[in-house]
Amino acid sequence: MRTTARLAEEFARARAGARGPRIGVSLVLEPKTAALALALAGAGCEVALFSAVSETDPEVAAALAADGRIAVFAPTSAAGAGEERPEAAARLDAEHAAAILDWGPEYLVDDGSHLIRLAHSERPRALDRLRAAAEETTSGVRPLREMEAEGALRIPVIAVNDARTKTDFDNLIGTGQSCVLAIADLLDEAGWAAPQRGGADPRPHAPAYAGVAGTRWAVVGYGPVGAGTARFAAALGAEVTVVERDPVRALAALHDGFEARCADEALPAADVVVSATGVWHTLDAHGFALLRPGTAVAVAGGIDDELALDELQAAGWARRPAGDGLAEWIAPGADHGPLVLADGGGVNYTAAEGNPVEVMDLSFATQLAALTRLMRDDLAPGVHALSSEDEARVARAALEVRGGSADPAPSRGRPGGAAQPWPVHRYRSASA
Repeated sequence: MRTTARLAEEFARARAGARGPRIGVSLVLEPKTAALALALAGAGCEVALFSAVSETDPEVAAALAADGRIAVFAPTSAAGAGEERPEAAARLDAEHAAAILDWGPEYLVDDGSHLIRLAHSERPRALDRLRAAAEETTSGVRPLREMEAEGALRIPVIAVNDARTKTDFDNLIGTGQSCVLAIADLLDEAGWAAPQRGGADPRPHAPAYAGVAGTRWAVVGYGPVGAGTARFAAALGAEVTVVERDPVRALAALHDGFEARCADEALPAADVVVSATGVWHTLDAHGFALLRPGTAVAVAGGIDDELALDELQAAGWARRPAGDGLAEWIAPGADHGPLVLADGGGVNYTAAEGNPVEVMDLSFATQLAALTRLMRDDLAPGVHALSSEDEARVARAALEVRGGSADPAPSRGRPGGAAQPWPVHRYRSASA
């Protein structure tokens, strides 16, 4: 996490002599997040960290709690998390989320804007101290823009997710890669077999899972996460079809070498279905009914209920465990059904180790750049972009610590960046 460390040093120098701010961090809790929290503490901040039960590595949480510099609002043991009792886990998540807001952060690094929304909807007293926030994800920026449009957002928030040093690396490369590999690992460990094309129950007859190559994937959504997922699945030999409502993005998928089809065509033919939209009920009961028994279904990135498992349960579908991280969902009257990975959570962070460290290093360095601006500038309530200057600062730091460099801009007095002075053009007269 060398870029994060570099930005943390700059952050500390910029605030030399000033009181350390109270910063709440709400992110998937694994070793890379711990590095960010410790970097903030090392820069003189008071730091608290929240993470949901399903997104917490208890060993990491316990190590941070034992360190003593970080206030940890997350389970520090698997037993304490109540992982086998969803109701208990949900109750613990709510208690911890409320507790970190009661801790009194002045700034938030949020994921999904859940704490920001909790403060605005149920714990408004937290806003008496909360000055600003930085949001990590696409699914978190969307509701913030709705709040802004309604005049409900009372603090400034920088959309870190939209910075080029985040989206172009974390969403496209990191999440795409980590989701494909997480899916492959789960299916490999379970000895999964791709459904036969005829639609019959494949497992007594089909060969054991031999990798991604030769399987058919339907990727629903072609934003950066969907594009990255399609890219890495194809690189491993999958045949990829993209389902996308935006015709421009669907056309982009076609030009990237993938099929672009509607869900009613793509889902029945798929061996693996990946929802990459960050939209509630992307795959609903109708979509599940189109899948063949044995089809693997996963969420890339994701939000709560991106797969409409609540809808399936209400319609009488039964959930049957089918291995570590897999559950078969069976329609009434059927013998078998599709396999849901990680109970519909983001497969890369609930059933695997999340994005590569090189990618998260960039994301967390971008968060530090956002925090620096939030503390320096008096921003109005609303959603703000990270400046291009801050993006360049993060990228230059990452290049330097990795042994690279960017070509400096030519010093020819061309502040606008045009190739030549604007009056100089092909068709000017000889007297000009």
